[in-house]
Amino acid sequence: MNFSRAFPAFSVGFGVVYLASMYFHPALTLFTYVPRTGQWMKGAQGAAELARAAPGMYWYSWLATGLMAGLACGAIALATPENIRNKVWSGWVWVAPVALTVILTYIERTWFGFK
Repeated sequence: MNFSRAFPAFSVGFGVVYLASMYFHPALTLFTYVPRTGQWMKGAQGAAELARAAPGMYWYSWLATGLMAGLACGAIALATPENIRNKVWSGWVWVAPVALTVILTYIERTWFGFK
């Protein structure tokens, strides 16, 4: 087992799924955390449920979703035979973060003053 191939796969898988779970919220939200009350709720809670408790946080859910996907991608990279792994272009380790940063900047453009 060569763990040096698992870490890049983890990074790419984590980044892609983290951004997808953030963008496609609430479809990929596993749970909601309400910091004011310390409650953890299953799935994405709507305004009616949160009105009683307080504003909810989804960031921990996005991290957990990305972590599960990253671990799965790392495990797949470890289980893939060497001759197939050598055919995958290693530049994806650089292309994926740059593309994800561009997509995230576009999604969150209102934070930068663009509409």
